[in-house]
Amino acid sequence: YNFNREEKDMHPYSILNNKEKKIVTITHNVLGINKEDIKLSKKTEDRITYIVINGKSKDEVTGKTYSVNSRFSVDEKSLDLSKVKSTLKNGLLYITIPYKEVKEKQEKESFINID
Repeated sequence: YNFNREEKDMHPYSILNNKEKKIVTITHNVLGINKEDIKLSKKTEDRITYIVINGKSKDEVTGKTYSVNSRFSVDEKSLDLSKVKSTLKNGLLYITIPYKEVKEKQEKESFINID
């Protein structure tokens, strides 16, 4: 047997931090799980925010159940979780999270009254 894939069963994900495109992409192996059975959510525990992946499907041919239950901590200060996108292709779930736009701080001048 020979499998040439980055996301294996014992380490089913990879994370690509593309600073040029200003995105982070999580690629997760979800082989055997139907798209309709996968749920993505954002959850906060103890002031840490997570992207959570849950799903379970039963294979009609083998009768076996395939499942996924993973979570990834994300930095809400630098990543824009309101713009998360995901797609499922060839048994791989791609979750793309863009970086927040850095706005230059404009210094405001304020005056102090002289008594």
